[in-house]
Amino acid sequence: MKKLTRKPNPDRTDILILLYSFFIPALVVLVCFLLKGLAPFGERSLVSMDGFSQYYPMLMNMSEAVKEGELFYSFKGALGFNLWAQNAYYTNSPLWLLLYQLPHSFQVTAIDLIILLKVSLAGLFFALRLVKKESDENYIRRFLTFTLCSVAYALSGYMLAFINQLMWTDVIVLLPLIILGAEELFEKRKPLLYMTTLFLSVWSCFYISYMVCLFLCLYFVYLSFKNKHSFRYILQRGVLFAFSSLFAGGAAAVVLVPTAKALQLTMASDMGFEGTLQLKYTLFEFLKQLLPFSGVSLEFGAPNLYCSVAAVFLVLCFFLLKKVSLRERVVSFVFVTFMAFSMSLNLGEFIWHGFHYPNQLPARQSFLLIFLILALASKAPRHLSFKKQGFFNFCCILSIITVSLSFMGVFLKDTWTSRQESLQRYESSFEKLTEDLDKDGFLRMEWTAEKKNNLPQQCTYNGICYYSSTMTADAYNFFQNLGMERYAARVSTHYTGSEITDDIFGIKYILREKKVYNSEDERFEVEVNGDCLPLGYLSKKDVVSLDLSEYKKGKESQQALFDSIAPESINDYSDALSYLKRNGLQITEFDTDYIKGTATTEEDGVFLFSIPFDEGWKVTVDKKEVPTQKAAGYLLSIELLKGEHELELSYTVPGIKAGLIISLVSVVGIFATAFVTRKKEGEII
Repeated sequence: MKKLTRKPNPDRTDILILLYSFFIPALVVLVCFLLKGLAPFGERSLVSMDGFSQYYPMLMNMSEAVKEGELFYSFKGALGFNLWAQNAYYTNSPLWLLLYQLPHSFQVTAIDLIILLKVSLAGLFFALRLVKKESDENYIRRFLTFTLCSVAYALSGYMLAFINQLMWTDVIVLLPLIILGAEELFEKRKPLLYMTTLFLSVWSCFYISYMVCLFLCLYFVYLSFKNKHSFRYILQRGVLFAFSSLFAGGAAAVVLVPTAKALQLTMASDMGFEGTLQLKYTLFEFLKQLLPFSGVSLEFGAPNLYCSVAAVFLVLCFFLLKKVSLRERVVSFVFVTFMAFSMSLNLGEFIWHGFHYPNQLPARQSFLLIFLILALASKAPRHLSFKKQGFFNFCCILSIITVSLSFMGVFLKDTWTSRQESLQRYESSFEKLTEDLDKDGFLRMEWTAEKKNNLPQQCTYNGICYYSSTMTADAYNFFQNLGMERYAARVSTHYTGSEITDDIFGIKYILREKKVYNSEDERFEVEVNGDCLPLGYLSKKDVVSLDLSEYKKGKESQQALFDSIAPESINDYSDALSYLKRNGLQITEFDTDYIKGTATTEEDGVFLFSIPFDEGWKVTVDKKEVPTQKAAGYLLSIELLKGEHELELSYTVPGIKAGLIISLVSVVGIFATAFVTRKKEGEII
């Protein structure tokens, strides 16, 4: 009697692929957390490097902004800044909405767990694309190959190197789904998955999504040529691809347009390609980065490309397989070569990084080449002939183990972490301090202790220290001309106060860290600055044309600023402050994007606000809008006549109205495109 054997269930195999692709990366990262002493197993955190000085403070600022409904403007740095644009650049991931609902004491641990979730989702979504697009009748080989490639994607050298870059990883997670959507669009005229995932990517991080958009254009060309298609077929798909891409990007215009306008004001907007064409990396440097246990490139160095030696071997096999059409092999080889070459050429790096050179963290687009290598590697095994299938199975299992061990080894050796106690060192003290301070109206404070960037955002007080790539050139130059220190060129300022700047910027509380304290004491000594000026006050007209760059940085430029503000008839410093206070703004209503108050001025002049000039600010005097002007190269001011006046300042993010209209039109376009293609195909998308 013939023995019956049970055939593998393809659906069950695919489910196992998805489960293993999710849980293997999760387990590997959990083991790393355990060995490294990260939460929930210890007191350390991945919130380090830029996460320590930028992302975490910004997340804390956004956590308060979400709770208070103040999403557009913030006074927690640089005298004030466009919070909507900063959020679009750094903290727009939908996953952070979960973070904002948690108790503050658990938020650092939650950030680490969300990072773990993103790594796992990267493996899951890569596996999902494979089970949807690639076929292999040998289910064991299918299971091992797809799991290997998915795990290698999730635990790649890129993910390992930039695991602290919290704002980038959403796009890495979404890329396989975006590519799956692009393939569904090209092959089946089903654009909905493509449009929705590309929209989520652009919304989450437009900067890395820009690189994805460039890659998608190349990928469409790749799809058009790897198989033979008629010109009409390519043209139709090209039109659909173009409109779908425009609608997906347009749906995020409510953040893209304001952010684009904000970035035009930064110093990076003036940077261009310089020098002659040259290769940045040698072939040896590239090949070295493909080996396991290779160190990560953070400041400088060759691209982070490791995604298993097995995958690279399978890609080489793919290019030589006669069972694969020559056309597909040639087009694929050209695509891979172009991606690698453009990564090495300095002009290619300039274009990939948004037409400027990256400040450290090299080859930020290398995850795209990793995806391409693994996508091609997954195709090769079903065309290979093995005398002993067990050998191939063993190699796949060994490769999965190697990828996991390589990730662990380099993670434990090179990944930066911080102590939660150090990260949150001052938060409890600030929380207690701010509860004791008056909350009426508006006040600023700063401190003279450790130079910690973005502490105002982290501890949610109105301050001046600021570090962000969305920092305007005017802000940077203004504070540099006043002699303030910096952490990173062109994008940061650390407040080093003086009597003059404390007064004219309205810093009411000056904090100094106690040299000796115990765990029950507050860490600060608080000095109340009774001479600080209000948010707005009458000034001489000289302040409008003042150019601080003409003075030596420091005391000379600060004195020049005060001299351009104080009345000429008063020589005594204290008397001048008294005059400015009498002619100052008395706030009756305050919100981050709306300020109302009264002012009684003794003469005509310029009414100066210690708020950055921004075209988003609208000022009305006695219910009539008046023109605003930039003073001292940075500050907001208006012309004001003698007498008693009611002033109102309201802020609208520049470009947000136009962006909202484009977003609404694009959302309609997404549904219309989905409906039209559904109707033509006669099936649900």
